[in-house]
Amino acid sequence: MRTMVLLGLVVAVGGWATGLAGEAAKSGPGRIEGVIGPPGKALKVGVVERIPATIKKLQDKTHWGRLNRAKGEYVVDNLAPGRYDLVIETPQGRLEGVALHVLGEEKQATYDLNLGTGELSTQRFDVSQYTEDFEVLPAEERDKLIRKKLRINKLLEKLKKTLKVSRFMDTNRGLHVHGTRERAVVLMELSRKTKFYAEKGDQVIWRIETWPFEWKYTVWHKPRKGLRVWQRLRLPASEFAKMGYVFVPALGGIEVKAGETTKFDYTLPATLPASLGKAPE
Repeated sequence: MRTMVLLGLVVAVGGWATGLAGEAAKSGPGRIEGVIGPPGKALKVGVVERIPATIKKLQDKTHWGRLNRAKGEYVVDNLAPGRYDLVIETPQGRLEGVALHVLGEEKQATYDLNLGTGELSTQRFDVSQYTEDFEVLPAEERDKLIRKKLRINKLLEKLKKTLKVSRFMDTNRGLHVHGTRERAVVLMELSRKTKFYAEKGDQVIWRIETWPFEWKYTVWHKPRKGLRVWQRLRLPASEFAKMGYVFVPALGGIEVKAGETTKFDYTLPATLPASLGKAPE
């Protein structure tokens, strides 16, 4: 009887130790791995860790991973738990993730609109709430309905008026919108291509920002706070002309959990999408 108790105790302790080992593994670093297609096109793959910027300097860190170019397989390991934006270097330039999010969107209908191509997609938008013929609604009519119910066209009118205000940057355009009926964030590209004070030779200033918007009463408002800078560069105009650097929402906000592997595959476009940033000229 005593022996059985001891054996039972040993088994119990062994199981407890195994459980502790499992818990320890879950508390370690995580990793992201996957395949970038087509094979051979990616030169480098990594992730950007977003760190709050100072007034004068961006603090983000890029963690480069290991890449098998022939197969397109990559892994970025030793990552602390959190969310990261994937970054891919190609012969044409850099594709970098950008996580677009608005407060309270998790339980609301949301949308994404590429302002260059006009491509519109929705999440949790129930067309049947607004029309009985939703099953046979033509794509064009569905698009109009979404834009009306989610106040997209009114937001674009507000953005157009905002861009008319005189600014230091002389070439500004919206790239992508993510939002709900109540809030939205616009991914912006801004540049200064004409001469400016303290310019050193023929230079260009280039920035990628997100601008927040809120619906109040009957109009969209752009709050004074909430603007975020994702990238800012100052470089010779000749280098800017050759630069390829785009921001892709689909590559943003990849979650890493302690001791786990997150799978993420991506197929590169044939050319850098100029609607999402700077493509080589």
